[in-house]
Amino acid sequence: MSYMSKFFSKFKTETLLSIHTLAPAKVLKYNASTKRADLQPLFLMADEAGYVYKQTPIEDAPVLKHCQEDIKDGCLVFYLCAQRSLADLDGTNYIDPDSHVFFSENDAVVVGVFDG
Repeated sequence: MSYMSKFFSKFKTETLLSIHTLAPAKVLKYNASTKRADLQPLFLMADEAGYVYKQTPIEDAPVLKHCQEDIKDGCLVFYLCAQRSLADLDGTNYIDPDSHVFFSENDAVVVGVFDG
């Protein structure tokens, strides 16, 4: 494989791995009054040297209504990361993101509880 092929293959892999989409997580803590959960992502990461490590926990992820009855500490959930920041989310008002943050795990939302 040529140098350019290796470069673009690595570039593609790194780019795709930086986009957070649907992922599994363990619920570390669920607060029923705020309808938010602290999550531990289950996909491990690896650095250039091959060192494998856990991702940083996600704090205060909103839990969608259809999941609230089933979610509990220790259960397996799936979360999505919003396309843009949810920091200014206020009901159904339009959001004008003031940053250029895309698909951040800080904007994760629990979309499902797995019972299998």
